Amino acid sequence: MHRFNSSGAAFTPEELTTFRQAYADACRKLGLAPWPSDPEDNKRVRDDLEAAIVKAAKLGERDAGALTNYAIAIGLRHWHLPKGPTE
Repeated sequence: MHRFNSSGAAFTPEELTTFRQAYADACRKLGLAPWPSDPEDNKRVRDDLEAAIVKAAKLGERDAGALTNYAIAIGLRHWHLPKGPTE
């Protein structure tokens, strides 16, 4: 998640860890590999999930579950993904 690794980010290390976890959880719940061996694999979908988490975080959200759910909602709506989240 390159956007979360920027040295100019206004987030604490703990927040960055939360954001990374939310991203990984969102990807896994949608059946995607968060960090696939082929970086182009579902890149646009993963980028949108990442952007959704960044947007919510910039608005003040810090709860990993809420960030995950927001990213999933964006992913399902934007990409019309064939299946809903899995547990």
